[in-house]
Amino acid sequence: MAVLLGAAAAALGWRWKQSEADKARLLAEHQQVEAELKQLQSSQAQVIHTTKLASLGQMVAGVAHELNTPLGFVKSNVEVVCDLLDDYRKLVKAYDAAVQYCQQPVDLMFGADKSSLDKLVKHVEESRRKLFEARTNVEKSPLLTEAKELLADAGDGITQLASLVQNLKGFARVDRDGMDLMDVNEGVESALMIAAHQLRDRIKVVRRFDQVPRVRGMPSQLNQVFLNLITNAAQAMEDEGTLTVTTRAGEGQVEILFADTGCGIPDDVLPKIFDPFFTTKAPGEGTGLGLSIVHKIVKSHGGSIKVRTTPNRGSEFTVMLPSENPAGGRAATLH
Repeated sequence: MAVLLGAAAAALGWRWKQSEADKARLLAEHQQVEAELKQLQSSQAQVIHTTKLASLGQMVAGVAHELNTPLGFVKSNVEVVCDLLDDYRKLVKAYDAAVQYCQQPVDLMFGADKSSLDKLVKHVEESRRKLFEARTNVEKSPLLTEAKELLADAGDGITQLASLVQNLKGFARVDRDGMDLMDVNEGVESALMIAAHQLRDRIKVVRRFDQVPRVRGMPSQLNQVFLNLITNAAQAMEDEGTLTVTTRAGEGQVEILFADTGCGIPDDVLPKIFDPFFTTKAPGEGTGLGLSIVHKIVKSHGGSIKVRTTPNRGSEFTVMLPSENPAGGRAATLH
């Protein structure tokens, strides 16, 4: 009996030790998984940050291009206006000289003899001709009109610059990077403005914006989504094409559609497009993180994204985000 009890006690002791070892092993594995999860979260945050910096670099390049155009013609117009004003000043001086020439006969009238009177008549006739010619040159001169038009163009350029800065501020939202109510129409418009240097003279943009409810999210991240999808669409259209951007209200959500007339996505590639580091671009031309980050940002906002594509005809990406209020409006088509 004592032997049996001893054996049972030994077995229980072994099992207890084994259980403690298992608990310690599970605890160590749990701690390792937690550490790996934190590392993964940190890596994902770093990837988003890096991609955001890349997007910011792209945005800065686009803004620099957009700034250079109005700045260039504003500077040129101001320089031309300066030259026009100098030319106009010469006309006014010529008119003043003609007026002075006309006043000389007054001095000749005093003590004038017949010979002097003959000279006076010729002088008056010449004075009238010079004065009429100078006045005609001043009245018919297009210089002031041209200067006014150039200054008006320069004013339009300054207005463009102000609008660009305002859109850039709305796009970056560096002052507030937290959750906020956002008008997706404004966000898409800002993204289109940032990407304008990739679209202009090559791709026609069609806007079909509904009056959609606002969505709650991080504007800087959602604007990054819009910019990435617009950029991808532009790159899918190697030559000319059309990018149609549509916003509309669904049931409790807002849908933003980006449809291009590009090359489409092959069937064997389509299932992988949201995978991290997957890219069909040549080495050094892409990281394969663009659509992956787009997918992560949309999911983190409680939304979803889907794609329809036809090889050699184009693709359509649809972003669906929860809306603050279930209300919609009538669409307007803009070119």
